[in-house]
Amino acid sequence: MYSNLKKGLFLVTFSGAAMLLPVTAKAADTQSELPSVGIEEVLDHCYSSGKEIEIEKYLVPTKKGEYLDMAFADVETFLYIRSEPTTESEWVGKLYPDDAAKIMGPVDEWTKVQSGSVTGYVYSKYITVGKKAEEKAQKIVKKKQEKRLEKKKIEKENPEKEEVLEKPEQIFEYAESKEEEEARLEKEAEEARRREEEARKKAEEEAKEKAGSGQAIVDYACQFIGNPYVWGGTSLTNGADCSGFVQSVYKHFGVSLPRTSGQMRGAGTGVSYSEAIPGDVICYDGHVGIYMGDGQIVNAINRSKGIGVLSATYANIITVRRIL
Repeated sequence: MYSNLKKGLFLVTFSGAAMLLPVTAKAADTQSELPSVGIEEVLDHCYSSGKEIEIEKYLVPTKKGEYLDMAFADVETFLYIRSEPTTESEWVGKLYPDDAAKIMGPVDEWTKVQSGSVTGYVYSKYITVGKKAEEKAQKIVKKKQEKRLEKKKIEKENPEKEEVLEKPEQIFEYAESKEEEEARLEKEAEEARRREEEARKKAEEEAKEKAGSGQAIVDYACQFIGNPYVWGGTSLTNGADCSGFVQSVYKHFGVSLPRTSGQMRGAGTGVSYSEAIPGDVICYDGHVGIYMGDGQIVNAINRSKGIGVLSATYANIITVRRIL
């Protein structure tokens, strides 16, 4: 704003005397006031020169920052809001990093604040106040506005319209009370239990699916019961040894397995015998078979018995391998 100080009268008081100076001035900003020191020199210069001056340079702004009564938590974890200004008092809420609060009293060692539904005292060392708080608030507001505008652009709803946030509670994050924390923790625990139950059901369903495909392995293998055992053989009809039999059965389903029983101990994933399902490969010392369920295996036994069924615990089990 510029003012012409040229003609008219302007009353100035200094050194116990009053002077009338011939000036004319445009109305000053109602939000500003003339300083009490140095104005005489300004007016004298203006009167003598008759020049237009930038009077705003000499005015003291009185407008208060919009967020100067706010504080922000300056912590890495959380800051307690206590019922009294002492660490021995009960905590009534928590401010997490950058959570906002309204200053309700003087900023001393402890400061009274209100944040959300919580009112109490915080240790002033861990809050940002004054000009820094004003700057942080402006940054948060700007970031929030940018995010909302970007969202609108993505949704193609009035992409050029800039959204104005009217209420501070739409902008800042506030303290969590003790009751709210307890409710949140209970909700999180319930959600964890729900996820755990879902994971258990999913595991059971996957096990059933694997059992189903494993049963297909067993059903196919059982077609060859009674066929001959041939050492070194891999033919399901003309003869196979124990590992050749398992390898050929799985090959039919597009699964490649090692050739020897010893090598098969490292195939797939190891499970305990109590967890064995149809289709799992059970490995012994120098022998291997396909678990059928109900404590039995189908396998190429020996030359005298050929391909047949044995108890899964007929010998010491070295490992159970889940292939599918």
